Order: sequence, then structure tokens, then C-alpha cells
Amino acid sequence: MAGIGSDDHARMVEFELRWYTLGGGPEVEIREQFGVGSAEFFSELATALQENPPRGVSMTVIEDMKRVARRRCWLAA
Repeated sequence: MAGIGSDDHARMVEFELRWYTLGGGPEVEIREQFGVGSAEFFSELATALQENPPRGVSMTVIEDMKRVARRRCWLAA
């Protein structure tokens, strides 16, 4: 996969729902499943959560996921 985009957002959210309580998914699994590094993954995830929050997920969980995404972007910088 050359990059990630809006078609991948649902998969990204599903993936991160399993990992956000542990600080986000591992770099290796992100690269294997999405073909990008963690910086690009978490940047795109943050955008997806902000622009189109998933239905059926509480706002508390969404805010926690955004917080993890921001932290992982910061750590990758």
C-alpha cells in the first residue's frame, strides 16, 4: 500500500480500538497492516476521528483515541 486515505479510516479505527488503552498499536503491526509508519498512521487517524467520528463509539473513547494519536505523532516527530 503506497499510503493511507479515507477508504482505510474504518479499518484504522477498528485497529486502534484494540490498542488505544495501551498507548496505540505497535509500529510493526501498523506497518504490516497499513503499509505506513506510525507517524503517518496516527496523523491520518487523528484527522479521521476529528472529521468523521465513528458511530457507536462513545465520545469519551474517541477523545482518548485522539489523545493517543496526538501523543504518538509528537513522539514520532
